[in-house]
Amino acid sequence: MAWTVETFERYVAARSAEQRAARAEGLPPTDPVRLSWTARTAKRQALDARGAAQYEHTTWGRQYASADGSVRDLWIPSLGRAKSDRAAAEKAAIAYVMAQGAPTRRRRRGTEPPETATADSRLPYHVRVFDFGCADGSITPLLDWDQAVVRERFAADAAPAFREAVTGDGTRPGASCVECKAISRCSSLRRTPGLWGAAPAAPTHSRRSVSAWDLRLHGECPAQYHLVRQLHLDDLTPENDGARRGRAVDAWLNKRHMASPATGCRDLPAPDESSMPPGFALDPPLTDIAVRMMEEHRSLCPLNGIGPDEKVLVQHRVTAYVPELDVVVLAVPDLLYSYRGRWIWRETKTSSRPLWEGRSLLRSYPQLALGVLLFSAGALDVDPRRSWVEFELLREERGASLLERIDPSRPENVAEAREVITQLAQPFLSDTSYEPRTGRHCHSCQARTWCKPGTAYVADHPASPSAPTPVPEADQRSCGV
Repeated sequence: MAWTVETFERYVAARSAEQRAARAEGLPPTDPVRLSWTARTAKRQALDARGAAQYEHTTWGRQYASADGSVRDLWIPSLGRAKSDRAAAEKAAIAYVMAQGAPTRRRRRGTEPPETATADSRLPYHVRVFDFGCADGSITPLLDWDQAVVRERFAADAAPAFREAVTGDGTRPGASCVECKAISRCSSLRRTPGLWGAAPAAPTHSRRSVSAWDLRLHGECPAQYHLVRQLHLDDLTPENDGARRGRAVDAWLNKRHMASPATGCRDLPAPDESSMPPGFALDPPLTDIAVRMMEEHRSLCPLNGIGPDEKVLVQHRVTAYVPELDVVVLAVPDLLYSYRGRWIWRETKTSSRPLWEGRSLLRSYPQLALGVLLFSAGALDVDPRRSWVEFELLREERGASLLERIDPSRPENVAEAREVITQLAQPFLSDTSYEPRTGRHCHSCQARTWCKPGTAYVADHPASPSAPTPVPEADQRSCGV
């Protein structure tokens, strides 16, 4: 509710400012449109080559139109900052609905659309689309087109995308499996019953997804998980130095590992300040540390000496389904690669501190435990006896980095991985209230602005100037999915 109030006030201010600017340019004011615009074709007697008799296009957002109908505006909310742009096909599709659509009443679910095409005698001359940032009130004008430009862009950008959408028959397991109505008939989604041995409980939720990052966030604070991962709220709090440095190293690794043909980092030029990926503006001390970590990786790179026939998958999504829990499990290892008939799952982290020897790797990094279980359950369609999970920890001191290997076929490793995931997943799956749980993690919570207990905790427990702002993992370099 607090987020909604703040966003509403920002939206009203942004919309008012834009209307003042539009009037200064001589454009007519626009007012809210109650009914949604819909562009619908007439129903044919015979099906077309794609098996359809009728097409209907709609769009989403806040709709406005001038009194004379010459201008139509659409405002699309983004939960964080306003998006700087959107895909060409998306913009062309939106503009087509705005330019050719008519206000229509929402139909009840399951009812058939009218057989006639939509018609509007007051089609606009100009259509304008704005992206609005709910978290900061920013605005990005996405397009301002007349009817001729809309027709041109629709034919060039949107029509091919629509054809692909209605004719495509491939499958791509992932987060969309949560909403899929055909999941029971899908042969591409791996079934992993009893993945962590949890007993089915009385259903309290519809189907949902689970990732190691979800479990870790929920384990720290259920409210943080709910606000950040489910509602996607973000107060745009800047990341701490360790997280920004880690993301820069991660981007550098991904770019190098995506090279074709695959080449080990040891055989590529040594990193320096110019190696920093675009978009990562680190100050000189952080840049120097990141470069030293990149240099540390060169000797640990899994692609050193890789054969020409081996496969390399960077940030590859692994998806599995636990049917008795109705849960879709998601994981994105930093690297999956083959080696002489084996498959290796590599996770890479950066840290300013050494590993704590009093805690096992699987407990410190649940994504490793999830990788062990997915290998063991056959989610990657490989023999776990011919696979392993690797953990690479990069530090700035020369020779301080390490590489650890975990065998997913060893019963003791599988047992520990199940225990780790069960301890995190059972409270997660049974939670219905997502109550706040305050602690040091409140200092870095992306939704603390709208959390009263978290805000009070930070006020009562200010972070020490000499101590780094805590993050869910030591210098967490990526959140994954």
